[in-house]
Amino acid sequence: MLWLVCGLAGLPAGGLAQSAPRAESPQRAQEAPRVSGQQPGRPPGVQVYAYTFRHKRAAEALVLIRPLLSKEGTIELQPESNTLVVRDTLAALGRIVPTLHAYDRPPQPLRIRVMIVRASTRVVSGIPEAKPLPPWLEQRLRGLLRWDHYTVLAESGLDTEEGQDVSDEVGGLYGVSFRLGSVFEDERIQLRDFRIWHADRKIEKPLLRATLNLWLGKPKVLGLANSESSDQALMVVLNCERPEPARNQVSPVISPPERP
Repeated sequence: MLWLVCGLAGLPAGGLAQSAPRAESPQRAQEAPRVSGQQPGRPPGVQVYAYTFRHKRAAEALVLIRPLLSKEGTIELQPESNTLVVRDTLAALGRIVPTLHAYDRPPQPLRIRVMIVRASTRVVSGIPEAKPLPPWLEQRLRGLLRWDHYTVLAESGLDTEEGQDVSDEVGGLYGVSFRLGSVFEDERIQLRDFRIWHADRKIEKPLLRATLNLWLGKPKVLGLANSESSDQALMVVLNCERPEPARNQVSPVISPPERP
């Protein structure tokens, strides 16, 4: 089996380096670090700062803080109290403390949209309740991939928030589950342990398991085919965005990404 992974036009290059989310408020983000005094056995100038998270998991902040440590710095996770203990210079703590405060904010509401699409080099007939892709999306896929015909098999929309475990049925024949990460400053979010499966006669057939990076409002396309020359493939179109203000409910639609 060959997995194909691609993003639509406008998706940032696939750098995975984490960046800190926007600060909850500039005043809070600029607080001076409250540190303890010099600890015995520590290099000169190294201070200790402990931060207990109120809204996020301390373990998920490790990837943010490690790149900010100096060569003298260390970080300790205390999961029982949801606390990080950072030992580093005052200069490094001046970078780290605002990042911790900015990250530890109440979770944002998000909307996840999932679309299951059949791609083929010819028209496939006899698919019940199938419908065409939005024209802009089909045009983009034709420009990226070798298949000429795209048909929506199932779709689903789910309102959730950062840090939630998500499990949903898509069209009665497919299922997805993942854990949402947090939205970073570059509008990127991780779908951790993303799984999708096909339920055939109540038997789950796994199709994909991975950790994915999405950018808000920029659909991501995943594809599965038997070979590079296969006539057909199964496509999964994912989109994550902030929900719009409440209005009359409509069926979920993958919207075109905004132009820069």
